[in-house]
Amino acid sequence: MAGSDKAPVVAPFRGYTCRELYNAIFEADAPEQVVRQLPSQSLFMIVKQRGLASSSDLIGMASLEQCRMLSDFDLWHGDVLNEEALWEWLSLTDETDSLELLQKAVKFIDLKLIAMLIGKYVQVKVLEEPTDQSPGPGFHTPDKGYTWIGISMENPDHHFLLARLLALIFETNTELFYQLLSTSSVATITMLEEESYQDRVKRLAAEGVPEPEIAAQVHAPYAFTDALHDIRENKPRKSIEDVRSVEPLLYEARSTRLFAELMRRVTDHEAVEMEFTYIMNAAVVRYGVDFSDQEQLLVLCEKVKGAINIALEKLVKDSDRSVLDVYQVLGLGKLYRLGLTDITSLRSSARKVSLDVAEKFKESDRVLFAVLACAREAFPSMPMFLEDDGSVVENDGAMASGDRAIETVKAIATIRAMLETIEQPQAPSV
Repeated sequence: MAGSDKAPVVAPFRGYTCRELYNAIFEADAPEQVVRQLPSQSLFMIVKQRGLASSSDLIGMASLEQCRMLSDFDLWHGDVLNEEALWEWLSLTDETDSLELLQKAVKFIDLKLIAMLIGKYVQVKVLEEPTDQSPGPGFHTPDKGYTWIGISMENPDHHFLLARLLALIFETNTELFYQLLSTSSVATITMLEEESYQDRVKRLAAEGVPEPEIAAQVHAPYAFTDALHDIRENKPRKSIEDVRSVEPLLYEARSTRLFAELMRRVTDHEAVEMEFTYIMNAAVVRYGVDFSDQEQLLVLCEKVKGAINIALEKLVKDSDRSVLDVYQVLGLGKLYRLGLTDITSLRSSARKVSLDVAEKFKESDRVLFAVLACAREAFPSMPMFLEDDGSVVENDGAMASGDRAIETVKAIATIRAMLETIEQPQAPSV
């Protein structure tokens, strides 16, 4: 993972949310300089919170490399192109409706994605001799009859955006225009998408987003006995030093009690922020959350903090060490793995319950059914209406919908005890 050679100018912004960062940018003497020294992921979170259409000022100030990363974060749903997001990027204009942002987009959006649009929606007829005779309705020629282009799509807005894009490319870079037409004719849409996705994975890895194999290692089980042993040994731990901290990841989401205490006591906040950024990005990869889904990203952030909180709670109690001492020996990585090991043990228990048995609780015991459903998730959670001690909160006779992060040892014990009450049917004896 490549770090930045530039000295960040955003240190005075430590602890800022997306909204606070946006305001600080435009209160600075040189907003563009501040934007260009923000980590691309921090800038992306600001853009997503404001909305792409309302962020033309930020896109205009960002470097091409930052914009390339913004599109990498935004244009994919898993390993599949999010075409609607691409159309949104191609519709960007500034307040004067000039084409400067579109011209910039052509320089940073992966051209294989544009070739995909051409291959999907554009018919191309290339002739050896020019002709004034159109090969069909809707075709037009940009080069006096040598090349005829017909765009076929039902959405009139997208039709306009693609026609405008092709016209701009032809007018500004004719060689690139013909190259894109050629690429779309020799490579399948599937090939272009796969190549673009693999290139994106490599760029994200350089930005501090681990590839799937590395992300899996960040989530490897870690036993409580091993944690106690490591604390007794007090060996120096490996620190994360080559990842730029994405502060909104840490400060946008609510913090747990012991995590907040750690942040108050630690002196090297940047080390915590870098490691948390790396863990969060690994969790995004591991659990298949889209970077563009800001809401789910913050939900995952609270779950990660919850796992760390559980580990701190257990170790402070059993090792007789302070929150800060435990962190300094183990770091956030091992704390996360330790808490996650407890949380995922609930999933193992919940998935032993057959779907037929689980379905019976849907009407007979809605509380237990919700607990079971939440515990079966890839990253288990707990119902919003359930307190850590097992009490159920109702408002006007109704239980709150949704779920929340598991954050305490007591919550783990409560959920485990509830799951243990479920009787599985016995297999018939032979």
